[in-house]
Amino acid sequence: MMKVTCGFTIPITLYGLPPSVDNILKVMGEITGAGFNTMEMEIVAGEHQDYADNWDKIKGKADDLGLEVVSIMAVTYDIFSLDKAKREQSLEAFSQICEMTADIGAKMITNCFYLPPEMVPKERTSLYHGGPSIEVNIPEGFRWKDLRDNVKSQLQRSSEIATKNGLQFAMEMRAGDFISSVDGIICLFNDCGVENIGMVYDVAHANAISEYLDLGIYKLGKYLKLVHLSDNDGTRPYHYQPGRGNINFKNIIDTLKKTGYDGYIVVDISGIDNIMDEAVKMKEMIEKML
Repeated sequence: MMKVTCGFTIPITLYGLPPSVDNILKVMGEITGAGFNTMEMEIVAGEHQDYADNWDKIKGKADDLGLEVVSIMAVTYDIFSLDKAKREQSLEAFSQICEMTADIGAKMITNCFYLPPEMVPKERTSLYHGGPSIEVNIPEGFRWKDLRDNVKSQLQRSSEIATKNGLQFAMEMRAGDFISSVDGIICLFNDCGVENIGMVYDVAHANAISEYLDLGIYKLGKYLKLVHLSDNDGTRPYHYQPGRGNINFKNIIDTLKKTGYDGYIVVDISGIDNIMDEAVKMKEMIEKML
């Protein structure tokens, strides 16, 4: 049975990326006070030691509140670096975050197709904080095949690490990432040849790349592991509350039902006023559809 959960875009909107430990503890209380009993989290590699040092405190707060963490995104910006040493260091951080994820009782670890840092222009621009870079810097001697082979290897190794920690492993598709289409990601997953891999289907991003949203669900099939919901008009991957764009939420829910999806649906709105109030309204709307 599908369930609605609170996305980490809400704490990020309220307290920045990454929220401090104090703000994580604070927002967990705000999330439960708003009526959610489950949430997503994100942990940024390279900035995760403060979380690790206070993990028992965070776990204790979740237990006290009866708040379940269902998935954690490992924000590993160097995971697909062109530099092997950086890739290895990023995988090490990913492994540590997997251990933290399992320790708090979450069942899924996720990641994104972050542009290799060597390809991010020095004057980095993005549509929203933490979002994909708008521009790309192609280094001398670059070959797409080399990068794709690195991506395939990193996904295989990430899947293995997640499996060792008893976690499902999924990659989020975002408009603007260097791999950003449903079909392209499915092709890559097929080439990886591992069982423990799937997609976080972010409807706002799919809408921004003009994917047929319901057809995308059918395309993904067994690879569909998590659904992020928010609204936009298809021109940019904004994460607005329902009603500010043209996404047909009922059609998406109906399609998820038809295809037998029984995972979480994430309230994934971001960067808007009165975000907690809007999150509650959206939660109630989705639950009525369910």
